[in-house]
Amino acid sequence: MADSNLSPDPRLRQPAHHSRQEVVSALTDFYEFLVTLPHIDSFAIDHAPHGGWPEITKESLAKRDIHKPDETVELLRHLPYIRGEVGERFNWIAPECFACDWRLVSRPDLRELQPPPPALSWLHCNSRGRWEWPEWVVQLTAGRDREEWVLLLDMTDGTVTRYYAMYYVYEPTYPEGDPRSWRDRCCDETLPIRELLDRWRQKYIDMEWLGIPNEKLSAIRTGWISYDKDDKGDDSDGEDDDPQPKEKWADDTTDLVRIYKVHGWPHDFKRDQCRRALLEWKRAQPDYVRNIDYD
Repeated sequence: MADSNLSPDPRLRQPAHHSRQEVVSALTDFYEFLVTLPHIDSFAIDHAPHGGWPEITKESLAKRDIHKPDETVELLRHLPYIRGEVGERFNWIAPECFACDWRLVSRPDLRELQPPPPALSWLHCNSRGRWEWPEWVVQLTAGRDREEWVLLLDMTDGTVTRYYAMYYVYEPTYPEGDPRSWRDRCCDETLPIRELLDRWRQKYIDMEWLGIPNEKLSAIRTGWISYDKDDKGDDSDGEDDDPQPKEKWADDTTDLVRIYKVHGWPHDFKRDQCRRALLEWKRAQPDYVRNIDYD
């Protein structure tokens, strides 16, 4: 699918190439890391069977007025998926960001709902007349905040670019008519998918992102703020047993950081014990509302 006549991508350090196997591998590796965290159920990851997900076909997509090229359909049929986005319970993979589960196109009970549930608005936005991106672009994530946390995969080169639903204010990167110029309506950063997911993984390792389980709605806390210059400590190689970002924790995040550390994060992490401790902490918060028994 890549156009060999295009100039080097100004957003990339080196040329990138699309491979279905690499996209599947990168997502699988990241999802398997996520289930070691306390806010995602260990059984929530589904891997494609041999031959791909049978419920994802051109016909099942067409019933939702979604029309994708064969290569895109084959990718969707072979991706791993994370369950839990239909109701109000999400398995967040980044702050306010969940992975799109394309198997939902075959759920007749969801197809008849008008308007679609808020959690499925991303699926509606992929229908003909509403999809505003080239046919070789695939939506991998969505969100519930006003910016909608949309991560778009370009199947010409295997890169991903984040789209902000509210606005874009960046100077164009690509000349008019360049098939990559759709990215100029998104954020000004484009990365190979594995590089982006490795960056996300590191945010968890450094505790810039802290997963918090709950009875109904899990969360990812981003509770750090910049150091004042005079307060900045010595961050050495970032490989020690007590990871710290180059910021300091916000006051209401200190307890979460302590709970993670007490339970061995990151090198000797006792996930289940940490999960229970985080639930106990959550239940003690003034704004806590019990929904269902989630232990």
